[in-house]
Amino acid sequence: MFRKITSLTAFLSFIVTLFTSVILYIVPEGRVAYWADWHLLGLTKSQWGDTHITVGVLFIVALLLHIWLNWKPLMAYMKNRAREMVVMTAPMIVSFVLTFVVFAGTLAGLPPMRQILDFSASIKDAATETYGNPPYGHAETSPLKKFCGFLGLDVNKALEALRAAGYDPSINENTLVMDIARSKGVSPQQVYDVIRGGQGADPFSMMPPQPPEGTGKMTIATVCKTYGLDMAEVLARLEAKGVTADAGSTFKELAETSGVSPKELYLYVRGE
Repeated sequence: MFRKITSLTAFLSFIVTLFTSVILYIVPEGRVAYWADWHLLGLTKSQWGDTHITVGVLFIVALLLHIWLNWKPLMAYMKNRAREMVVMTAPMIVSFVLTFVVFAGTLAGLPPMRQILDFSASIKDAATETYGNPPYGHAETSPLKKFCGFLGLDVNKALEALRAAGYDPSINENTLVMDIARSKGVSPQQVYDVIRGGQGADPFSMMPPQPPEGTGKMTIATVCKTYGLDMAEVLARLEAKGVTADAGSTFKELAETSGVSPKELYLYVRGE
């Protein structure tokens, strides 16, 4: 009975760990997932990550017990035809080489490991373009007053804009941005868009004074979506500084080709 329970637990926990690994492979970057209030099958990024860890530990424990219960058959794999113990059997050598190649190839950026990582990065980048990037770390957990104060926005105009857009009239300056979003079933980015639209000011002037975390990975298109900027104007401002870009250019790529930092490029766009 104990052997059966151990084997079945190892099998089922492996399936769950494999599934959560796939989820974490495609999940948006943390800051984007929290900003978008991202869910999949009803679970948040944090919940998927927590499940991956706890079920993964269960899998490791069950696997160790499985190895202990099947120690003799395992040792038999390391014996030659004369039944002599030989650790480096042909199957063991092949297994070692495969593991080493994947490990070293990942660090060296060799194919196909590089392509696997690049594909994951492309999925995460697409999520950033879809959901936008928070104006600062964990902005979604800020009360509306702090959120507007940090970004230099008028909180009273923000409240007027939200109420005009049909948000809960009970929302006040102490309501968290995330709660405002959830009250209408939208993302914090959409709340931000409404607030920004009600300020009646130049969107470039409403960009955060300093580039938020992850700006280097953001494309010009993502920056325009996040802050409601005109693409042509952004490209024109960069061109005026001698930086040629397009919608798909990231700040990191432009920094490498233009010889200035991503922060300087961000300030160029902001008009400084």
